[in-house]
Amino acid sequence: MKSIYTLFSFLILGSNLLAQPNSITQDSWQKAEQFLSQQKDASGFFLLGAGGKIMMQKGLGFADREKKIVFNDHTLYSIGSITKSFTATAVMLLMEKGLINVQDPISKYFYEIPEDKKVITIHQLLTHSAGFPGAIGDDYEIISKEDFQKRAWNTSLLFVPGKGYSYSNVGYSLLGMIIEKVSGENYSVFLEKNIFKPAGMPTAGYYNANADYKKLAHGYFQDGGDWGTAKDKKWDGNEPSWHLKANGGILMSASDLFNWYLALRNNTILKPETLKLQTTPHVKEGEDESYYGYGYAVSPDGELVQHNGGNRIFKADFRWFPKSDMILISVSNDANTRLFRLNDQIMDILFTGKVPETISWEMVPLEKFPNSPQQETAKKFIDLLQHYSDTEREKFINQYFTPGIIERNTKERIDGLFEMLGQDIGQGAIQKVELSADALQITVPAGDGRGKMKIKLNFIGERIDRIGAEME
Repeated sequence: MKSIYTLFSFLILGSNLLAQPNSITQDSWQKAEQFLSQQKDASGFFLLGAGGKIMMQKGLGFADREKKIVFNDHTLYSIGSITKSFTATAVMLLMEKGLINVQDPISKYFYEIPEDKKVITIHQLLTHSAGFPGAIGDDYEIISKEDFQKRAWNTSLLFVPGKGYSYSNVGYSLLGMIIEKVSGENYSVFLEKNIFKPAGMPTAGYYNANADYKKLAHGYFQDGGDWGTAKDKKWDGNEPSWHLKANGGILMSASDLFNWYLALRNNTILKPETLKLQTTPHVKEGEDESYYGYGYAVSPDGELVQHNGGNRIFKADFRWFPKSDMILISVSNDANTRLFRLNDQIMDILFTGKVPETISWEMVPLEKFPNSPQQETAKKFIDLLQHYSDTEREKFINQYFTPGIIERNTKERIDGLFEMLGQDIGQGAIQKVELSADALQITVPAGDGRGKMKIKLNFIGERIDRIGAEME
């Protein structure tokens, strides 16, 4: 689910999530809005609510730079993988009607399935524990339902169903097909009738007669080039094809998503017990402290229910705090905007009243890197990630980590995060090195060849005391 990784986090929200809306001072709301207003290079829209009311909303930059159309709460954009929340809700609705059981094997709904996949259950598709890979084709490749199924059945599973976790768009596309088969309706029609309309989301959907797609947000590459809009890509009529359908790409506005928050808090769509099942932490997501429910990532204590999405250009975020009765909704259409980091900082301001310090970065010429003991340590850290081994990891931790970073994090978590970064980092040369008073930030290619990783190291003396990493 995640397109951002924060390791040994600088923003510790866990101890503050018990805050109630009325315990957040007006001063904190004002500080958060002022902080947002200062993000002159960001582009997108931010909406925060509490107690069922909008507390602040802010548009930054342009939804369409050429036409100078600014972002507002009715700007339409792709919500990316937040789509999975609505697919899972559709499954929950069919379950309430007695038409689906989450423990049903998918062989009940599909035919000619190979033996290794017959035992996969709807529960496992919902929780990314079926073993399917992330994708089996490009988002905008036109493919029929039948050909998508054939490709899925012929794809090797990453693990025995139910014995692991691997985020998979494939599984959610299959869920979309099950929704169509059981309901007898097109996926989009089912969502429009049973979710969007009763929840008061008038412009939500792959296609909605009430939506003005001339004002659909454009996406922008890191160099400023125009990626276009979702509607400029290859779609199968009014919908994307099955590599994207039901797992991503639904279009809606921040206003639509705010009304979705209202529907969640008021149990407008699902019965309370059904929503509780959907937001139960069913399967652990890798080595971090997040779990996956049905279409949502959830914290173990139920304080946070969220999903985000993105395609390296667009990023969207939906964070619901049920016990605090708060909501954060945001989107960015600029590949350079660090949306998820901004959202972390906004929530930290609200819960602590403290505005994050502005870091002044100084560029380090690559031809002079490394030129200090700290920079030598940073270079060795990147080398270790790019040529990862358990033995070298242990040597590095013993020699270059402070006792504090080990005390604050379990050894198992540190080992797991090393492995994760080792998998995600690319083998290319360091692209940028930046220096501040007590930290180094290094930009390197991501392993998928499309994005980049920013790795921030804080030091005490010559030893690493904190690590942060973002995928862009």
